[in-house]
Amino acid sequence: MVTVGVDIRVLGPAPHGGIREYTEQILRELVKFHDVTWKLFYSGRQPLDQRPWMSAANIIIHETEHSNRLLWARTRCTGRPYIDRFIGGADVFFFPHFLLAATSPSCRRVMTWHDLSYESMPELLSVGRRFWHRAVMRPRMQARTADHIIAVSESTRRDLIGRYGIVPERVTTVHSGIDPSVKRASDGEIELFRARESLPRRFVFALGTREPRKNLGALVAAFERIASGRRYADLGLVIAGPDGWLEGPLRDQIHRSALRTRIRFVGQLRREERALWLSAATVLAYPSLMEGFGFPPLEAMACGTTVLASANSSLFETVSDAGLLVDPYSIDRLAASLAALLDDDALRTRMIQRGYARVAMFTWSQAAARTMDVLRSVLQ
Repeated sequence: MVTVGVDIRVLGPAPHGGIREYTEQILRELVKFHDVTWKLFYSGRQPLDQRPWMSAANIIIHETEHSNRLLWARTRCTGRPYIDRFIGGADVFFFPHFLLAATSPSCRRVMTWHDLSYESMPELLSVGRRFWHRAVMRPRMQARTADHIIAVSESTRRDLIGRYGIVPERVTTVHSGIDPSVKRASDGEIELFRARESLPRRFVFALGTREPRKNLGALVAAFERIASGRRYADLGLVIAGPDGWLEGPLRDQIHRSALRTRIRFVGQLRREERALWLSAATVLAYPSLMEGFGFPPLEAMACGTTVLASANSSLFETVSDAGLLVDPYSIDRLAASLAALLDDDALRTRMIQRGYARVAMFTWSQAAARTMDVLRSVLQ
């Protein structure tokens, strides 16, 4: 029986984001391979919250109270401890994200890469995050020493090959899936939710960590451009997601806006609320400057909501022709595309139907099967 170690430190107390979503969903499917023993490694001062899938008979959880900072420092300075020996040995270790860890020479390493925005757009990171990537995590070194890399999109795969010089045969694209529980709420549920949240009849919805890469300032400017007219007097803008970094300019921009009373922050959403917000929205706007995969557009499609997204990076792959893709640097085009989705019922209906078909192409069971193929391949 093959033994696979998995680094699940991203399942700690940090806010729910794309990497955590990936880790939870891929593991929920991977543990269904019953001919594999899964050894999950977790460290941190906050205890691990148990998930239902963790009770499977082929799972062993190894939890330590050592802080991640201590482990990172020891690994950075000494190349120890070997994380596979922490858990009693493993044939291959799977890292859903490039958290720094050392493995013994006999243990193979497979790592998932989500994006390289920290390389292509370092100016959009805080000083602390830049230091964390370059001096602590050392992603270039980790990529070059992995036995195989899983890229969540062709865009990320190209970046790994081009920026880090990874041999193409060592990088496999495995698109992520979408949580099947994310689906459109009923009309009655949506109406009750609208009343509870005092939502306008029409609103543009943005979902994601508030950081410069999400380009929310451009979205606010595009919203102001169309919403100041009488035709859109009923339109609101709702921005959801956890606090990020370098978001002061965004808050200042909204504070100065003549439409600030129609712009609302709702913070981090509970998992069970995401589908309600997405179902109630008129348009999901996702003008990100770069994405490794991009869960919110697919989730919006699953909820029957039209999508406006950036014509860049992985969003070509995930959204394709099921949404409007525009230049995220052009306020004019963002505004015009928003207006088109708000005004053209036929266009909106066409995008919704394409969206449902598009979502069916991204399943976690398929992603897990391809990931398992990669894990087995490095042992041959």
